[in-house]
Amino acid sequence: MARHFPIFIDLCRSPPLVVGADPALAAKLRLLRGFAPLVDLITFHDKVPAGLGLAGVRHITGISYEGACRHFTGRSLVVIKTGDRALDGSLSRQALRIGVPVNVPDEPALCSFYLGSIVDRDPVILAVSTGGYAPVLAQRLRARIEDWLPVGYGRVAAYLNRIRQRLHALPAARRRLLQHRIIDGEAASWIVEGDESRADSLVVEMLADQPVRGCGGLHVIDAAAGDPAQLDRCQIEAIRNADVILHPPGHRPDLLHLARREVELVAADPAMARAQAASMTARGLEVVILPPAVPRVVPQREISA
Repeated sequence: MARHFPIFIDLCRSPPLVVGADPALAAKLRLLRGFAPLVDLITFHDKVPAGLGLAGVRHITGISYEGACRHFTGRSLVVIKTGDRALDGSLSRQALRIGVPVNVPDEPALCSFYLGSIVDRDPVILAVSTGGYAPVLAQRLRARIEDWLPVGYGRVAAYLNRIRQRLHALPAARRRLLQHRIIDGEAASWIVEGDESRADSLVVEMLADQPVRGCGGLHVIDAAAGDPAQLDRCQIEAIRNADVILHPPGHRPDLLHLARREVELVAADPAMARAQAASMTARGLEVVILPPAVPRVVPQREISA
């Protein structure tokens, strides 16, 4: 099965469309209504079937299931479950043909996207998917994340957005470090509780403690830690927060999956890497130097007598 790329879709621009009268679609409608102001529903019935008549759901009548495809163009997404697998397949193919994301519940082969298990801490949204392999596992992981994240945790995102301009003058690495301190420290607890004035006082103290402009950091990952499994917590955090990663020429770093997508990758001769890093840290950048790849020794098979 192909791997699916996770994205987040704005459902306010174009109402999602649900096609079918299956009772299982009620859960999909409730989920979509939580994120879209309006959801369109085609059931091939004059009246909305029991369980599907929700506020914010617009029932479109006078259209056959076969004719529903005329309403696919421009949709943010389409969910289909008519009770006829052949028809579901035909409608799914028509949606794919015009580039509209389509989901057919319990039919992974007919889907171009999956509705994952969602943790809603608006504006923080987390979605867990197993690509259709094990929905119960995704639900269990969602439950664990919900237990871990306080209900008011979305306030932290809103707060960080509010003080963005206040932190704008700081170098990017220092700005991220201060936000990490807010998220991981007492300030986040006050924000979640709704007491932003106490959080503001802590942030003022943090700003006073900030290093001077132009003071970056250098982290050298030694050869022994070239294996991702051997990294300690400090090394992992250094890679996650790096502005620049220096790596040996001709070698794609094995640890790249830990870095930010925006990180700058620079091929550097190991003998010259520290000198290159010095000019970068002087500009306030966080720099990580990765070691050459450690050759993997493949044990020979034992020859049985």
